[in-house]
Amino acid sequence: MPALQIVHSKLHRPPVVGDFVDRGELLRLLEVGSQLPLTLLSAPPGYGKTSLVAHWLDGYAGQGHRCAWLSLDPTDSDPLVFLRYFVAAVRTAMADACRETLDALEEAPPPSLEFLAGSLSNDLDALPTPLVLVLDDYQRIDSPATHALIDRLLARPASHLHLVIVSRHEPALALAASRVRQAMIEIRAPQLQFSDQDSATLIERCVGRAVPPAALAQLASSTEGWPAGIRLAALALTSGHGDDVALAASAFSGATPQVRQYFIEEVLSQQSDAMRDGLLRTAILDRFCAPLCAALFGSSAAAAEACPGEAFVQFATTGAALCSAIDERHQWYRYQRLFRQFLQRQLGIERTADEIAELHRRAAAWFETQAVPEDAIPHLLAAAGAAAAGQLLVRQQQWLLDRQQRRRLAHCLRLLPPDSVENDPEVLLLKAWLMHHQGRHIETPAVLDRIEALLGTDPPQPAAQRLEDLRGGILSLRSVQDYLHGRAEVAGAAAEQALQQLSEEATHARVNALTVLALSRQMNGQLEAARQGIQQALTRAAGPIDRCQAPLVATLCFIDWVAADLSALQWTARQNYQQGDGSADCAGNSALGSYFLGLVQYQRNELLPAEATLAPALAARAAPPLGYRTEISFALAAVYQALGQADRACAIVETVCEHLSRKGDSPALFRALAFRAEIALRQGRVSEAMEWARNFDPGPVRFVYRFFSAPHLTLVRTWIAEGSAESREQAARLLQLLEAEMQSRHNLRFLIEVLALQALLQVAQGHDAVAGDVLGRAVALARPAGFIRLFVDLGSELAKPLKRLLADPANARYVGQILAALSDEWLVTAGRQQVGADLTRRELKILKLLAGRLSNVEISQELCISRATVKRHTQNIYRKLRASSRGEAVTRARTLKVLSDG
Repeated sequence: MPALQIVHSKLHRPPVVGDFVDRGELLRLLEVGSQLPLTLLSAPPGYGKTSLVAHWLDGYAGQGHRCAWLSLDPTDSDPLVFLRYFVAAVRTAMADACRETLDALEEAPPPSLEFLAGSLSNDLDALPTPLVLVLDDYQRIDSPATHALIDRLLARPASHLHLVIVSRHEPALALAASRVRQAMIEIRAPQLQFSDQDSATLIERCVGRAVPPAALAQLASSTEGWPAGIRLAALALTSGHGDDVALAASAFSGATPQVRQYFIEEVLSQQSDAMRDGLLRTAILDRFCAPLCAALFGSSAAAAEACPGEAFVQFATTGAALCSAIDERHQWYRYQRLFRQFLQRQLGIERTADEIAELHRRAAAWFETQAVPEDAIPHLLAAAGAAAAGQLLVRQQQWLLDRQQRRRLAHCLRLLPPDSVENDPEVLLLKAWLMHHQGRHIETPAVLDRIEALLGTDPPQPAAQRLEDLRGGILSLRSVQDYLHGRAEVAGAAAEQALQQLSEEATHARVNALTVLALSRQMNGQLEAARQGIQQALTRAAGPIDRCQAPLVATLCFIDWVAADLSALQWTARQNYQQGDGSADCAGNSALGSYFLGLVQYQRNELLPAEATLAPALAARAAPPLGYRTEISFALAAVYQALGQADRACAIVETVCEHLSRKGDSPALFRALAFRAEIALRQGRVSEAMEWARNFDPGPVRFVYRFFSAPHLTLVRTWIAEGSAESREQAARLLQLLEAEMQSRHNLRFLIEVLALQALLQVAQGHDAVAGDVLGRAVALARPAGFIRLFVDLGSELAKPLKRLLADPANARYVGQILAALSDEWLVTAGRQQVGADLTRRELKILKLLAGRLSNVEISQELCISRATVKRHTQNIYRKLRASSRGEAVTRARTLKVLSDG
């Protein structure tokens, strides 16, 4: 090998700029790493790796430590060349070092690499004092033999040598063992990024004056902590726009001349043609992965071979480009903002508009196949315009609607230009469906009118079946409007007509029409026909309850609920919601089934079972469909209130209100605020409920009550609690209207509550006889199902008229159950202190032993008292807790938290 001329400038440590920003935490990390065999700095270009290490070495050398530097070139990949420069770098710090290796390199021919590696290892192990050697730009080394040489040095590191490897990407070294042995320190791009404060410091040092905070914030956002970008931003502030710093900051981007020049020289010029082309193609993407890149690069074998997706992602993500992972599995990446802006500008310069449009079409097609319309739409807008983008959304409509992906649908509609939505009947129908699911029923008719007006114009219409589905969808939504207005026959007729027009593929619209048809029959008093219609539809659907069938089952449950048939509701929920395949859809439907079962248990005053049913449903990660999570929250809050856990009840309701307020979900928030007032009434905070009532704005009154509670009934109860003549008159008028509406709609569940409220109003007015008569009607309707909490939740004022009903043998047992529950409610509201004071210490001890299922004999032996004494104390416990058995006494004690106090 001819003699190698050593270029000594490669052995000089680069100077540190005067305005260098001291990174104390990184300097400390380098200091710690100097005690280990290796420190690796790996980050894309412009992250200040070289400057950081040079700055650290300035201080390190100033403390008397030995250090050396080697800046690598592509020619240094040759292992013999690398060895010569490696030895030369070491000898700049220790002139007599590595003599054996240097002599071997001078031989002609030189010894084998294995011999030279052993010789170098021996020479380094003989170093008299510690030495830090920096190998800068290591990414330029592409020789396996040279990598193997470094691996050998690190496998058995010399005691006095600390290597610092600086590279733009992960070096092809065997570093796993060093990581496991904790024999190395790694510094990556996230650690090298500047904080906003560091960015501001560097910019102001470069500019030489204070920069407005808004301009600093804008530049920090643009550069994303990339050190070179921050310095380029500072340069842009001083080179243009005069003294207008704000204007210069707003104009700074990847198209700024200084930034373009940097990326051309430092990135693009160093890439192969294939990889350079890949960078430009992927500039259109907000995020990318290997399969998406492959779709962008072309379908031909030649194109795929030139730049396969996997190879490109590996190239881009190992430091050749400024990009970072955006998911934990490191499958998706995005470019740094300035770099992407630069690539987009270069793409516009080097490719025609048609070529760029084709890239967007390929990206849109790939995202559509992955069922990600929100990513496909922007690309299709860029490639083919709003009409094509709208049709993409129409193609995805059944998936979006059937899975209740309302947020995604809303986002997709916002991506489309408003005019294109308003002028495309199919897209506009999607908007109408979204409004329907959001509870914006007042706004929906105007949208449906607009669709029908568009269908009456001359422009080309959809194909025949699509047109039929479109008209059927309109009818399906019209039937909802008629049902909400109480026009049961009209709603049923519209739903039947919709079913005749809709194809089997229009699942969402068909299920909605079937639902309205059943509800309309129930509203007309045709209860069995309503149930049979749903059952027939479910029978035709194969397999377990899925996302398409779930609304039908929910409708069947609601029919049972408003029919005040708790037994049927319990059977329906258990039969239809117990199966599942473990999917998110089935988990959500299971939570919905728990909601209906919880309703039954709560109304029957089975409070602990209701809590056990509802609490897991609310805590489950898979939310129930159609937004019933709020309703589950209401039911569970009512359970906690009945159990005497007022704070937990309030906390649940407040969480719901805050969440809905943040979402801007006005219809759901309307109900949540009403229920918060309901809880306030039950807790005696009448003034809070009155404040809500003063701000209550129901809009057009709708009486389709089918959930856990009804805002108008809370309003009536608040007026009754207010106690003025005017408020009671208002309550009477509204109750009269509600009674007529509930009767006409055959809504027995809420008719019972309306009658009970009428009785409560009569009690407040001193009309006890009238109160007893009205309450008798309510009890007669409620008795077959066994409603308990419906009466108990209205308060102890109903006790007196209820006792009047005990004289009727038909009512005696049922009314006795309600009165017993009212008595329990008094115990709960009386508070723990009073109940705890009533029970003696001995009684508390016996109560604990009862909870442990000990017999009277075992208790007498445990406490060394007679069996008669145990029996006397047990009877006292039953009396004070108003229980009739051991189990009932223990249950009530736990409800009141007496056991935990004892």
